[in-house]
Amino acid sequence: MKRLITAMALVLATGLGTVQAQENFRWGVNLGLNVSRLSPSGFDNRVGFHAGVKTEIALPQLSNGVYLDLGAMLSLKGAKVDIGSETLKLNPCYLEIPIHMGYKYQANDHFAVFANAGPYFGIGLFGKAKYDGESESVFDDHLLDKRFDFGLGLKGGIEFNKQIQISIGYDWGLVECANDCKNRNLMISLGVLI
Repeated sequence: MKRLITAMALVLATGLGTVQAQENFRWGVNLGLNVSRLSPSGFDNRVGFHAGVKTEIALPQLSNGVYLDLGAMLSLKGAKVDIGSETLKLNPCYLEIPIHMGYKYQANDHFAVFANAGPYFGIGLFGKAKYDGESESVFDDHLLDKRFDFGLGLKGGIEFNKQIQISIGYDWGLVECANDCKNRNLMISLGVLI
């Protein structure tokens, strides 16, 4: 796992270093609201947040409007389930790295619409589980069996003045983080690009 994360960081750093001098590179910050749960049914949604940095790399060699969307985000997910008269609340926090390919249609100098999709990689950092007034670590106490998360994401939105982005997206986790449970996450985001 550590090798995978180190390799991804090196590839991103090398790639960003070579494209930073190009005019097709933009970066910024992204933050927003998560509405997450664990599949299958039986778990209720939990509200969390996400915040981090993102980059967009235009790929005009493929086609005008095509771009690569990369990021590193702190994302609070979770779920809750009623067990008898008590409620179990899970609040895991992940470091997520989305790697999406997208297309942006620039209607004019002030307005564009975009959509992107691709995989994301996540590693569980910390989090709490609360039940019956007690609190314990989600990962260290093995309530969630795996810290590693991987899945597919889809996002669409609008961009104003080539700087402000408002988007909505959804992530489908493909890795079981607990017994037969996978992460699902709806995101509403505000991004500011430089």
